[in-house]
Amino acid sequence: MKRKTIGAAAAYLSGTFFASFFMEPECVLFTLAFAAAAVFYGRRKSFSAGDFALTAGSFVLSVLMSFAYTAFVFSPALAFDGQTASFEGTVTDCVSCQGGNVLYTLSGRINGDTRAKLTYYTADTGADLGDVIRFGECHLSVPHDNYLFRAETAYKARHIQLIATSAKEREILHNDRFMLRRTLRDIRESLTASLRAETGNDCGSFLAGMIFGEKQNLDDNSRTVLYRTGIGHVLAVSGLHVSIISALLMLLLRKMHVSYRISFAAVNVFMIALIMLANSPVSAVRAAVMLDIMYSARLFLRQNDSLNSLSAAVLIICISDPYCVYSAGFLLSAAGTAGIAVFAPYMTKKMKDETLLQKLGIMLVTAICTTLSVFPLCVFFFDETSLISPFANIILLPLCTCAMALGLLWLVSFGLIPVSGIAAGLIKLIIRISEAVSSVGALHIADTSGILRILLISAALSVIIVHIIRRSSRTTAILTSSGMALFCVISLVSGYASRRAFRAAVLGSGDDHAVVVTHGGYADIIDLSGHYSTADHVRKYLLVNGIGSADMLILTKNVQSEYSAYVKGLELFPGYFSAAAGETEIYCGDAQIFGDGAVHAESRGCLIDYDGGALTVTYRGKELSLVPADEKGSGLMIHCSERTGLIPEREIPAENKEGLFPVTNGYEIVMTGKEYKVRRL
Repeated sequence: MKRKTIGAAAAYLSGTFFASFFMEPECVLFTLAFAAAAVFYGRRKSFSAGDFALTAGSFVLSVLMSFAYTAFVFSPALAFDGQTASFEGTVTDCVSCQGGNVLYTLSGRINGDTRAKLTYYTADTGADLGDVIRFGECHLSVPHDNYLFRAETAYKARHIQLIATSAKEREILHNDRFMLRRTLRDIRESLTASLRAETGNDCGSFLAGMIFGEKQNLDDNSRTVLYRTGIGHVLAVSGLHVSIISALLMLLLRKMHVSYRISFAAVNVFMIALIMLANSPVSAVRAAVMLDIMYSARLFLRQNDSLNSLSAAVLIICISDPYCVYSAGFLLSAAGTAGIAVFAPYMTKKMKDETLLQKLGIMLVTAICTTLSVFPLCVFFFDETSLISPFANIILLPLCTCAMALGLLWLVSFGLIPVSGIAAGLIKLIIRISEAVSSVGALHIADTSGILRILLISAALSVIIVHIIRRSSRTTAILTSSGMALFCVISLVSGYASRRAFRAAVLGSGDDHAVVVTHGGYADIIDLSGHYSTADHVRKYLLVNGIGSADMLILTKNVQSEYSAYVKGLELFPGYFSAAAGETEIYCGDAQIFGDGAVHAESRGCLIDYDGGALTVTYRGKELSLVPADEKGSGLMIHCSERTGLIPEREIPAENKEGLFPVTNGYEIVMTGKEYKVRRL
């Protein structure tokens, strides 16, 4: 039974993956290779004909279920892309954003017929969960990825098909009846506010992230620091949180001599309440299912098995949600659980645990195994990945656990047990350690070319294949260590070479442009449009490319507001010198003002000239010019002094007679030798 559950879950999850990501014609060979590997593994494990039939059937059923959901549930609404239509839907989620705006998620029907789930971003309308919003007319569009947000996969994970804009004849029907989700939301927000008031904004937001998954109030820089250190996962209600809290509650009940059946029921009630308060994240649901299977083993007089429990949980979630593979939380949770409950025990089963040093060794290996299990996904989903994550988790995770437990104790006792100060002190210590670790640039890496992802996938496949053939923990450990060492060396070398190259990135959205010039390990920022959002694009570019500091910031328009935006956005990138075009003085800041509207500056051998909207950058004999494409400043025309490089036609339109080629945003020009390359970011 155990092997059948594991095989069915693995095949079903694989089928969901292939139906979602690998159905292109060029993926046929990969699919056939995967099928051949599965057959080879089955023969080595002496699978019966029934085992092969169950595995193949689960794979085919998963593919069919995914196709059916896409064809009959998800895709019909996509036919309205680019069209204007009426819509009526119920508010299923509302998130407060900057400037008093709200992002609504609505579930309803287009033109009173086609079911759809969409988002609507607008000024606060007063609508709440359960209310109905009607649009007599609105423009519908399919979400597309941009530089700051991978909208396509994020929205698919939430089953959102469209984005509504330009709504007319809007009507809101308030629902005053009792709604459990709204009540739980109000309780969650009230408890979060209590934590922030008691422990301070940063500490309270940190605690709210760990307990309820409410991390929107946590400063972006604080979140970046935690992810750079490798403990960002504590900000989401995950299997780790549910497991720790449930284990503590079960231990407490056992110490009180409560019967196992009553303890089992109490733990389930507590898990359900916690998950519902946290808005039911899929990672926590997966953990709850696993824990239920584990704790129920004793009730039904059977032996518990971690891999079997994980497989059952994954199978249940995949069947109930065909798009769960688009969720980063689900994938990271499943991978992390496999690392800590399956991979780590396999690697440590021959290690002795008699002395304190030996126990610490087992803890270290367990942390490393868990980190390695989620490492490929972290490289894919996040801007940066920490190389020191295993060691940081050993030191900081116990502190996070203590802080979370104390915060929960303070909440459930309604503040009568005075432990909030201790929790706040632990969080401050965690943040300080994380800031010190994250300031070391060599400890966090980024993948801009995609080479590191290919390397990781190849290394992971090699480890799996060798493990299937050899079944040796020693061989697996050697191969894994070698692969990680090679990965670290290549990432450090490629990152260093990338930062030393002469590059210019054109960033922003719409007609808003900022240029980041990288040369000799330094970075200069030239904002050409004066729009506050360009600071976010610049910050993302610096993070993704592993750039630890900026050298110069040049502002050309709206210098006061732009200066404030960049001061906030570049808080993690110290040491830059600010300059501004025009005669506007910058208050509460130190910047050189160029009164004639033009800026002529030198940065580490790089000459930067800005005049009348045109930007020219010269470095070691190479010149790069960027000028507005038209009088309205829509788009940029770029000219490179060395023109022997090839411009891919699929990325850059054909150049004109003057030797210029146009770009909008999201492009990077790399100058190497006598060639230049242009790529889309």
